[in-house]
Amino acid sequence: MRAGPPPKMTLRRGWAVVSTAFAIAACAVLVPADAAAHLGSAKLVWIDLTPDGARVRVDLDPVDVGYELGVTDPESVAADALAARADEVRAWALRVFSVRSDGGPCTSSAGDVSVVEVEGSMRMARAIRVHVAFACPEPRGEMVFRDDAIFDSDRQHEAIVRVGDSPTVLRRGRQELAIGAAAPSTGSTLVTFLVEGAVHMFGGYDHILFLLSLLLVSGEVAARDGTRKALRDVALMVTAFTVGHSVTLIAAALDVVVLPPRLVESAIAGSIVTVAVWNVVRPEARVALRWVAGLFGLIHGFGFSSILRELVLPATERVTALLAFNVGIEVAQLTIVSMAVPILAWAGQRRWYRDAVVRTGSVLIGATALYWLVTRAVGL
Repeated sequence: MRAGPPPKMTLRRGWAVVSTAFAIAACAVLVPADAAAHLGSAKLVWIDLTPDGARVRVDLDPVDVGYELGVTDPESVAADALAARADEVRAWALRVFSVRSDGGPCTSSAGDVSVVEVEGSMRMARAIRVHVAFACPEPRGEMVFRDDAIFDSDRQHEAIVRVGDSPTVLRRGRQELAIGAAAPSTGSTLVTFLVEGAVHMFGGYDHILFLLSLLLVSGEVAARDGTRKALRDVALMVTAFTVGHSVTLIAAALDVVVLPPRLVESAIAGSIVTVAVWNVVRPEARVALRWVAGLFGLIHGFGFSSILRELVLPATERVTALLAFNVGIEVAQLTIVSMAVPILAWAGQRRWYRDAVVRTGSVLIGATALYWLVTRAVGL
């Protein structure tokens, strides 16, 4: 029988794992509750082509607008307070949004500034809506829309842009979009939604924590039953979760079943707490946990669908876009699993694994999710 590491080294390694787990959990707690399903802030942009150029309508988070205008007083970043500063908002919009054509830069004029209700990741939220019209010189040809709003102050900011039936996501370093060109091809739609599915899985802190909580005990399974059985255990666990979230993602994206965002996000946090407690109380009950993973996967699917509801599936490529988005999620999910499982299998051979990784890790993950659950349930 192989001798274990010396007690002093065992303790040292155990504390190293505990410290790492604590640091990860602490970072997660510092992430705002409503950032769990989205990266940074976002704005929605609609572009309509006109005979002489384009009309652009933008919905912006009041906090983003206030920051860009140099407003620091919390009361002054309320939507109504910012709408009262319409002239400043218009001037800012004219600086950051632009369109150019083959004939050169287009002239712009800002219209109404108003307050509207939009569906956020957690609740109906108030947004600042601004209109900008562009008149472009001949020859117009293919026009290019450029968005310079907020990216410098929020590197994870997204602009969800719709031109007719085609959604596109702009991010820092990719802030221009050709408009007035031919409709996007099936291949373009496929790539766009594949990337978005992967990006939003990697940016979904709550989905990642849930997935990790399902994997924590796999290190013990590998040490006790061998790597092959551990891989089978992980495969069945992840498959159950995948089937669950795929079903409700499709159903919600097609508007077959739609649940209130706050209820969904609170339930997702609750699912993480449940699995974390399960790992501490019944870590050996892996078969039953697969059914739990599938059940909670149904809830997570509604969370993923909120992204698609913002992007809006193109009417002519709904199936392609939906499948591509789901595949993107799975690619990201498999990437996370392939990175985590070898580390957990190695650590599972150590004496400190049950206490330092399974129990301590589950407690920290559960505490993080409990914080999310409380803040989401009460609407903070």
